[in-house]
Amino acid sequence: MEIMSRYLKDRQYMWYKARELQAKGFNKTQIGKCLGLNRKTVRKYLAMNQEEFAGRQASHPKYALKLEKYENYVRSILEEYPWISAARLHDWLRECYPDFPGVCQKTVYNYAGKIRSKYRIDKCREPHKRDYEKLPDTPYGEYAQADFGEKWMRTQEGKAVKVYFFVAVLSRSRYKFVHFSRKPFNTELAVYAHELAFSYFGGKPRKIVYDQDKILLARENLGDLILTKKFQSLVKEQHFQPVFCRKSDPESKGKVENVVKYVKSNFLVARAFHDTDRLNEEVRLWLERTGNGKEHGTTRLVPSEEFVKERTYLMPYYGTPRPPHEEMREYHVRKDNTVQYLGNYYTLPHGTYRNGETMVWLYETGDHVEIYARETGKLICRHELCRLRGKTVRDRSHSRPKDSGRNLTEQILAHTEGAPGVSLWLERLQEKKERYYRENLKVLVRAIPLYSGSILAEAIGTCLVQGIYNGNSVCSLCEHIYKERSRQDVPIPAERPDSEIMRTYNEILLAHDKK
Repeated sequence: MEIMSRYLKDRQYMWYKARELQAKGFNKTQIGKCLGLNRKTVRKYLAMNQEEFAGRQASHPKYALKLEKYENYVRSILEEYPWISAARLHDWLRECYPDFPGVCQKTVYNYAGKIRSKYRIDKCREPHKRDYEKLPDTPYGEYAQADFGEKWMRTQEGKAVKVYFFVAVLSRSRYKFVHFSRKPFNTELAVYAHELAFSYFGGKPRKIVYDQDKILLARENLGDLILTKKFQSLVKEQHFQPVFCRKSDPESKGKVENVVKYVKSNFLVARAFHDTDRLNEEVRLWLERTGNGKEHGTTRLVPSEEFVKERTYLMPYYGTPRPPHEEMREYHVRKDNTVQYLGNYYTLPHGTYRNGETMVWLYETGDHVEIYARETGKLICRHELCRLRGKTVRDRSHSRPKDSGRNLTEQILAHTEGAPGVSLWLERLQEKKERYYRENLKVLVRAIPLYSGSILAEAIGTCLVQGIYNGNSVCSLCEHIYKERSRQDVPIPAERPDSEIMRTYNEILLAHDKK
């Protein structure tokens, strides 16, 4: 009702405003531009006097709602479960009422909103059954938490780019570290980010809490953690204990979850992306200035000042962070001549795929993907890296050549030295078998290295007389003629005027020339 009342008031305002602008000398087009109305609507308003307009407003039609008869049920559900979603409500309505109309979920959502507004039913969160307890502060140097995040940014040219980042925070002092990358984090990059964090902290904690991320943990195995190979090497080398939360339990490491949100909502907001190195320099300055330099909202202490105390409790770090070595990796070529990489498909030149064992080398460099032949190491193609998912990155030059067979026809005519019967047979082949014309030409072109021009011309001429238009039949006849000549050990003349076939052949050519 409130929406309808507001709608009627808006129309009334527009009617008065249109009359006012007309009195000032504005025409209908100008009034429409001023009020954001169509010229026909302005003309309709101006054609009605005040009594007509008031009568039109009073007689505004009221439409019946499709779900009106389910009002009591929807109200009872919303009052009992105020947090319920429209998707669940839609499913329950379809379950309880077999004759429920085939409306979409958005219709149920809008109707539920009307019921909430009518009966003042506020939507609230589903009650948690989990009991929470404020835990005491952990000892200095004992725990840290680590996690990964990602966010879209804009370059100065307005192009959207996606950045990925690693976050580590010391649990007691809340001292933070952030490292950005343009590539999604794999195990090698995560190990490098860990060592950067240890170098930044000047030491390492005894335990680090993680999600069950597949780049770190291969399998939980009921508490017997099976780490990925390279992360296991880091753990053994640096002598810290990884602690993994249970699945779907981010609240177990709420400190680092808050830091991820803090980086997104404070540091990255409205920031232009230039390159990764500059972004990492900017985030280091932000950490000194804000992330670690301002008073923490929970502890009411400055993390950088607390870190002075915690630093003495950290285990020493003697390593040197080394960026992961970018190696080319092998990828299977799909039968549609594409390579799948990071959820996208990159095209290869037509004919690259030979069998199920066809492999190529792929290397990501900056904003591009380079693909090399595994056998020769030569660059096959170079594509721009796509940051989305499920896309096909195409190069038009990789498409299959779509010619009508002109080049193949020229090869056959050149090999047969322009024999008149050959061109006529090719014309009739195209007329009779247009869909398979190119396939027949390919068969004949494959026969060129095997048989001389005279043999191919004689076979085609015989097929012309017999009314045979098939490339395989021509090749079979070529093989028969070749064996016959080989058996006699004397080349048989290409023309035999006394034969019945040659007389018919000449008659066909003569009739074609007269046309």
